[in-house]
Amino acid sequence: MGLANEIGPSPCLSVHTLNHILCEESMPSMDQSFVLPAQQNFPFSITNNQEQNDLLKSMSNQIISQQFPEFSFPDHDFSESPALFSKEMLTKEETLTSEEILKMAGTRYIGGTGYRCESYFAIPALPTEDQSGLDLAQILFVSAEMMSNRRYDQAIKLLRQCRNFSSQWGNPMQRVCYYVSGALMERIERETRQEIKKSPKAHLDVAYNFESGKTKTEFYGLVAFYTRVLPYVKLLQFTSMQAIIEAVGNANNIHVIDLGIRTGCQWTVLMQYLALRGGSSSLELLKITAVGMDGEELKVSGRRLDEFAKSLAIPFCYRTVEISSMEEINEGLFDVKQGEALAVYAPIVLRSLLYKPVLLECVVNVVKKLRPRIMVVTEIEADHNSPSFENRFIEVLFYISTYFDSLDVALPDRNDIQRVKFEEMFCGSQIRNMIVFEGNDRRVRHVRTDVWRCFFRHTGLKEMGFSYQAWYQARLLLKKFRGGDFYSVEPNGPAITIGWKGTPLVTVSAWTCN
Repeated sequence: MGLANEIGPSPCLSVHTLNHILCEESMPSMDQSFVLPAQQNFPFSITNNQEQNDLLKSMSNQIISQQFPEFSFPDHDFSESPALFSKEMLTKEETLTSEEILKMAGTRYIGGTGYRCESYFAIPALPTEDQSGLDLAQILFVSAEMMSNRRYDQAIKLLRQCRNFSSQWGNPMQRVCYYVSGALMERIERETRQEIKKSPKAHLDVAYNFESGKTKTEFYGLVAFYTRVLPYVKLLQFTSMQAIIEAVGNANNIHVIDLGIRTGCQWTVLMQYLALRGGSSSLELLKITAVGMDGEELKVSGRRLDEFAKSLAIPFCYRTVEISSMEEINEGLFDVKQGEALAVYAPIVLRSLLYKPVLLECVVNVVKKLRPRIMVVTEIEADHNSPSFENRFIEVLFYISTYFDSLDVALPDRNDIQRVKFEEMFCGSQIRNMIVFEGNDRRVRHVRTDVWRCFFRHTGLKEMGFSYQAWYQARLLLKKFRGGDFYSVEPNGPAITIGWKGTPLVTVSAWTCN
């Protein structure tokens, strides 16, 4: 199988993708013994379009059993009873997650009702906020279908309506719809080469001029903010550092290559360990080589780490490899010396090369030639690389709805300007790239761990497992964050996947040379 085929999934009908997501089970819980099972992936599969009636039954039963356990419909025939939910049946006032709202909207959508047939799958007993979210979600599904059929005028009308009732300051579903509807309208502009007159935004949406604030200082501040408040970011960092410590922590000369240094705060964990480690052999040198395209960011991170190393009195050397593109990467840039215990850290950076598989393979081969003891890779656990716009749109929509739900718990103040700036600068820009652009212009791509696993094995790398200590530490750390109980730490083969309410978000894996 060629590399391009391994990285890019085959196109399929969007209803099949939606069917799969609606039927997808939550991640299984891991028992307390921490015995890792055989490979536990979250594969992409396609169900037959003929199964829609069964899908509606199973999906609706799933939603009802979760939110309204006193009701069940084991053998309900949807074709004979379009008015499934009634006020008498549903009386509990419970707020649904954005993912649950999307599943309801998707079920109604694949039932063939269309946006105008509200009576087919009406759920009048839902709280007003959830019903509004359900309407907004269905507008997005129908708008995307109209765009695929080049019915741009109808799509624009619906998207304007969606834009009117969504906001970057609202609940998670409103925030998702705000960014997605804007991206869909921009895609229509690109396809028709005509500017769309946007609906006026809510007054709060223009209270801050984000464009004027996108300085490097603010960008780095938002990165630090993101790292501080989101549990899974810390989880990825601590689990990665634990694996690296176990691989190289007892060596006299340690060399770490970081392919995405950012603030560099993750390395303070390794430094603290080295400062406290026992044993007869003393540390001769810790060397960190940071790779990046922003020289100023590399220098700022270096100064911060150098000061921290001095405070711990450990011998430290910081090197930078500034490049204009990853195509410049070669083994001669890293000055790896004989006797150094080498580790490579790739924190959500390899995804940026998915648009060009040959380049991705070249970069990984360079790492392989360096012969590191370990390479730790963290990546988004999602399939956002389909060449089919419809399939990619559905996958993106469900993933970001889960992500925004998790943000809403970590940052409950919906008027927090830092939160809104972060969502606009990071989430909004990525949503825009995944939805608006095609070809090499679409740089934000994600594939699931099973695809990465095939690719790394293809290049000759061998996957490593994580220790009991790494698992224990990850679970313990979750308890220290707001909403930690909603996160899960689960096995994905030898890798570790972190999820939100059963939906996979990110995965950390470890690799070595054969």
